[in-house]
Amino acid sequence: MSDWCELPRPLGPFDVRRGDRVLLGGGWRGVRDLRTPGHSGRGRVLHLDDGRLYLLRPTERLPVARRSVVRP
Repeated sequence: MSDWCELPRPLGPFDVRRGDRVLLGGGWRGVRDLRTPGHSGRGRVLHLDDGRLYLLRPTERLPVARRSVVRP
C-alpha cells in the first residue's frame, strides 16, 4: 500500500506544495521547491527531485499526490 493519495480534481497550479508528487512525462516526480518566474509572476516554476525545472502555467492542471498525514 502506498502512502501517497490522489487529491480531488481539479487542482490548480497554486495548490501544488513542496513535497507533493506530480505526474509529468509518464512518471511521478517530487516537488523540491516552487518559485515565481521572472517579473511577470505568472505561473510557478517547479524544481523537481530529478533536478529539472518545469513551468506550471496558471491555467494548467497536473495530477498531484500528497503524502497522507496520520495523526495519533
